[in-house]
Amino acid sequence: MLKDQLKKQQPIVYRALENACKTGRIKNAYLFSGPYGTMKNEAALLLAQSIFCAESEGLACEECNTCRRVREGLYTDLIVLDGRKKPVSKEMVDSIQEQFSKTSLEGREGKRVYIIQNAETASISAQNSMLKFLEEPGSGVTAILTTDNINRLLPTIISRCTVLPFLPMSSKEYYNQAIEAGIPKEDAYLLSHMIRNPEELHSFYESELFEKAEMMLKQFLNLDPYPFDEFLVDWETQWRSGAADKDKAKADNLALAAAFFDLLHTFASDVIMHDAEGPSWYHDAVLAEAHRKDRYGKLIIIADEQKDRVNRFNDLNLVMAQAFRRLEEFKHELG
Repeated sequence: MLKDQLKKQQPIVYRALENACKTGRIKNAYLFSGPYGTMKNEAALLLAQSIFCAESEGLACEECNTCRRVREGLYTDLIVLDGRKKPVSKEMVDSIQEQFSKTSLEGREGKRVYIIQNAETASISAQNSMLKFLEEPGSGVTAILTTDNINRLLPTIISRCTVLPFLPMSSKEYYNQAIEAGIPKEDAYLLSHMIRNPEELHSFYESELFEKAEMMLKQFLNLDPYPFDEFLVDWETQWRSGAADKDKAKADNLALAAAFFDLLHTFASDVIMHDAEGPSWYHDAVLAEAHRKDRYGKLIIIADEQKDRVNRFNDLNLVMAQAFRRLEEFKHELG
């Protein structure tokens, strides 16, 4: 059940929501903030179920007909916008306000809930419209926003919400889950630094994206047969997805680029710490750079800044071209 997973992974958030539901002190607006892969969207759905569920005094029972309809998106007094699939526009927010200006359709004490997942994708005009709605929500309306990057939201929106931070699991925890999923230890080490959603560990490992991300790291490390000076050309011709489905190709390319930058960050961190697990080629590469570990803080900065630019609103080819130039300069400085 969702509440059991939430209690295990995010105990502080679990206690806050459970207490709010038990005491009937549910706020008008919540903002669930934390890294991608934490249970923000699942917790938002659980809170929505809890608001509508008549079978439980605390968090939702998750088993009644109401909970099922909320989970399946069939509850008419719940509206969910997924900013990861489509950027949130002013028109979308205005539409919620218009629908919620009317009487509750389900009649559950006039309660209505809207969830905006990845609210940071909203345009400025959409955020301004969102702010107005948060300031004047109407009776019985609860807003639940989730974000992977709280810094992209207007400060006034943040101030109108009860913010609940979601903490990432450690790489060790992801590693253990990968091992439990039957993934070999050497692969599990690198995989646990690329994927931050337990449900995606096995599917990502079985996809070509895991292998491609490893190959890109090898190319950065100049491990034959992947010379680094052909990196950008290979991104255009070899690494990028050529799937016929444009949406899938775009999603795959974003995931691949993010995974590559995660591996760069991991490699630099392991060099600095002079410690590494994983495949033998990776372990050897880390130890070979130990004498230059004082220079690898810059690589962490490059990897993190470039990953932050990996989203559907930026031209990924330009992001990778910029990354290549910065990585080339870094390698030149290493000598």
